[in-house]
Amino acid sequence: MAKTLKQAKQKATPHCPYCDVELVAQNLPFCQTCQVIITYCAECGKPIPKNRKTCPACGGKPRK
Repeated sequence: MAKTLKQAKQKATPHCPYCDVELVAQNLPFCQTCQVIITYCAECGKPIPKNRKTCPACGGKPRK
């Protein structure tokens, strides 16, 4: 049961798509750990990996 609770918490908090570290503040333009610029989804607000044209979570487009 602890494993499923941990998985639920992981999905609830945004993580850097490059280094998988939990982002301290969502919607910052970069990861504080790896210093990479992050693009966020315009639909759901989740981080989008660099080489993706759509959000893996909802299929939305990146913010411009």
